[in-house]
This record gives sequence, structure tokens and C-alpha cells, in this order.
Amino acid sequence: MAATISLCAQTGQLACLSQSLTKRADASLHVQPAGFHSFKSSGLWTSVKHDSGKRTRRPRVCSSILEAQRSSAAPVTTPSRLPDFPETQNPAEALIQHLETLPSSDDINGESSVSDSADRLFLWESVPKLAETQTFSVYELNEFDRDSPAFLEFSSQTVNRVNPLTGAHVHALGDQVPFTNKLYDGSLKLRLGITAGICLLMKHYPGMGTPEMKRQQFFTPDRYETLMTWYFGDFGHISGQGPFVNYQDTLMTITGGVGFFREARGVVRLHNISPFKFFYTFTLTGIPQLPKHLTAEVVPPSEDAPAVPEAVACDPRFTLRNFSN
Repeated sequence: MAATISLCAQTGQLACLSQSLTKRADASLHVQPAGFHSFKSSGLWTSVKHDSGKRTRRPRVCSSILEAQRSSAAPVTTPSRLPDFPETQNPAEALIQHLETLPSSDDINGESSVSDSADRLFLWESVPKLAETQTFSVYELNEFDRDSPAFLEFSSQTVNRVNPLTGAHVHALGDQVPFTNKLYDGSLKLRLGITAGICLLMKHYPGMGTPEMKRQQFFTPDRYETLMTWYFGDFGHISGQGPFVNYQDTLMTITGGVGFFREARGVVRLHNISPFKFFYTFTLTGIPQLPKHLTAEVVPPSEDAPAVPEAVACDPRFTLRNFSN
């Protein structure tokens, strides 16, 4: 089976996204039946090769390699048709360029409607997904303008909850840390969106951490169980769950996503640079070919590497259009 399945519709113009989505909401997802061992998608039709060697055409019924393996026949919402894109162009970049021609999803008082920001993410259904592994990296920065993080002292433990020398709360099981920070690409030149999540403290480990970490203000050696989401504007978002140990690298499981990341499977490596700066490396399958927005040359992780001022200031030339904020 080919590593990619082309899902881009060949004709049609995008008129009204909400109406188009509604018209095609009765489409269903099916599984390739027994007796068929390969297929190729073209427009709204699929060429199917039988075991006998005979090839027939059937309506296209699956939207990716991953969905072809599923047995569900539940109705799903499918995207509207897109304009023709050059075959040599990266499909993800082509769709982002197309989305940039639409009204801003935040302009709810103008041409955009309250549903546009969600509706437009269905257009990623028409972009081919790759079965091969792809990797990209992003930075999370706390720029101290989002009231984040909030340390909630919920622990009910009574032993060593207060440091007898300082009177400060000692981290313990049950403490929680909700957070939201800003998300930049690996070059620190493009503002992508935000992160949001919550950490549940599992255990405090006095004395752990490198000498450099111990010199950092607010560093405390802790292990958390973390639920978080990375928001990428018109690319959608991706969620993960797993351990965050702030004195060593950890791997979190990808639990799901939307838009570009709807069929993503894999892991994300969390590298703690400081209490206010983090570096993530995603290793994923089931996503479209990575666009230039996520493949710029990566700045090596360092406390001294800031985001460029234009990206911090949200200069439109240094942000994703409709970036999450």
C-alpha cells in the first residue's frame, strides 16, 4: 500500500465553509472489504485492484491509511472541496495559504462567524497523511504575561508540608499546577500559539538536579503527572499525557489531536531548560508532510536563547495567521 493516500479534491471552489460542511455531513466511513488489496484515491473516486488483477472504480470511502484499518461505519463530517493545488506543492503549505485568504477566525464581528474557527479545521481531512515517522521541535516560553503558572497547595499531607527554616510550603502529593504559556517554532522566529495544561504533583525529590538547575530561581525537583495541549492556530492542536520530571528529560504519550494532528500517533520528548522555558520534540506518524512553519533550523536549547523580538511582539510577519493566543 502506498505510504500516502491522496485525498485532495480536484475541483470545486470554497464558497461558504459552514454550508459545505453541512452538505457533506452525511458521508460515512467504511473499511476496505476482503478481496481488495490496494487502492489509489483520485478526486472523489478510488481505483481498487482485486486479487484477480482486475481494477474497478469505487466512490472514495476512506480518508487516510489509518482510517482504512478501522471497522467503524459511523457517520463522520467530511470537508468541503478545495481549489486545485499544484502537485509539486506541499499540501499542508497549500492549505495554510488557502486559509490565509479567508476571513480571520477571530473576526466574529465582521465576515467570520462564531463557528469558523472550528469549521475550518475540517479542511485538514482533505490533506494526505503519511505513515512514515516525522519529527519537529517547538519551544514553550513563559513571558510572565499570562498569570502562569498557578501553584495550588492542595496536598493533604501533614508531614513536612512546611519548611521549618523558611516557613515555605513543601511540595507534596496532591499539589496542582495549572499553566498556559506561549509556543514558538524551533527557530524561535515564529509565534505558533500557546500551551495549556495542568500538572498533578506526584512526589518531591530533595537534592535532585544538576548544579546548573539548582542555581535557577524557583527550581524544585519534582515529578508530576501532566495533561497538556499544544495549540497551533489553523493547524489545530495536539494533546499529550505523561510524566514531567523537571530535573530530567521525559517522554509523554500523544493522546489525540485536531486538524493537522487529527490522526497523529507517537510521543513528545520534554526537555526542561528552566522553570520558565521548555523544549519539545515531537515524533509522530499519521500527519501530513511537515510544512516549512515547523521545519526551520532549530536553535539549540539554552537559557540564553530568546525568541526574536518581532515574534514576541506578534508582528504578523513572525506569527501564524490565526495563531492561538
